[in-house]
Amino acid sequence: MSQRADRPDVSILIVAYNSRAVIAACLRSIPASITRHSSEILLIDNGDGTTADLVAREFPDVLIVPSRGNVGFATGNNLLAGKARGRHLLLLNPDVVLKPAAVDRLLDATRAYPDAAAWGGVTLDEKDRPDLGNTVHVPSLREMASRTLGRSIAARGAQIALEEDTEVAALSGSFVMFARDAWDEVGGLDDRYFLYCEEVDLFYRLAKRGYSFWRIVEARGFHDIGHGGTWSTTRMLYRAAGNMQFVRTHWRRHAQLCAFVLVWLGAWQRLVAGRLLGRWKPRMKIVGESYRDMALKPNYWRYGYDPELGLQARLGN
Repeated sequence: MSQRADRPDVSILIVAYNSRAVIAACLRSIPASITRHSSEILLIDNGDGTTADLVAREFPDVLIVPSRGNVGFATGNNLLAGKARGRHLLLLNPDVVLKPAAVDRLLDATRAYPDAAAWGGVTLDEKDRPDLGNTVHVPSLREMASRTLGRSIAARGAQIALEEDTEVAALSGSFVMFARDAWDEVGGLDDRYFLYCEEVDLFYRLAKRGYSFWRIVEARGFHDIGHGGTWSTTRMLYRAAGNMQFVRTHWRRHAQLCAFVLVWLGAWQRLVAGRLLGRWKPRMKIVGESYRDMALKPNYWRYGYDPELGLQARLGN
């Protein structure tokens, strides 16, 4: 970790949640990922505290911001940003292991695409292939309808756009860097989001101010997608609630109702397909069962993260 300037080129922000098993590999990958620019690393532990204990003991150069409990991804990153000194803010999941020069490539991209507000990397699966499941998109009724029919428009577009640097509508919050000035201009992430879609909301607000965003293909890192329980029923509830929070924040009332119906129909379609075909296609059964609570408990997620009606209130968190 280089400290060649009072104000580093980038502050690397890590929000951890019971990440003790993966955080060391993440932190050890950072020095080789940034050798030509200055940096600092900040971490907040939203979990049981064991991740922060390990980092404090084995990585003393990391600045640990005191935990406020499980405040969610958005608030966690905002707390880190409040302590960060960098000209850029890099959001990094604790289960991402960076490839050499990955962060340098993002910082190089700030000169190649100077009008942008954010530059994101490409995450890889266990076979070193681009992890298309980690691409994100701005919700739309057209996309929701296509997902209900089993042919996601956004997923097809992502398969085309990973061979060269590409201007995109949104980037995954697992490995993305923002210009500090742009972040401050819109107030960072929206604290009302607990998990999922918070970065999409930020990109949406930045785009309304005329900013662009680029995916940088040479900035890469391995993403341990199994760490967070990818197909758990609870995680899928949070995914749905995050999407509905975006919809309720930015869309008109009639569009909100259409979005709810489409997402609910999609959950039922996957649940039924998994139960009918899971005998022959085990993965389809796993995916289908992950949508069970989404299908059977629509009132848990349809109100997003509303303080009284939303998912957190329903779960008693």
